[in-house]
Amino acid sequence: LGNILTGQIDIEGVDVGNPLLAMHSVRETGSVDDHINMIKVFKQFFS
Repeated sequence: LGNILTGQIDIEGVDVGNPLLAMHSVRETGSVDDHINMIKVFKQFFS
């Protein structure tokens, strides 16, 4: 979705998110801890 949106609007964007089960690999999984850690990263980056 991020690539589609950035291709249709004239501003630069970054598609950032946590990996989900089988998003890129059958062995790739995500957990609640990954989500919590991403929230911490965003809070630190944007504060």
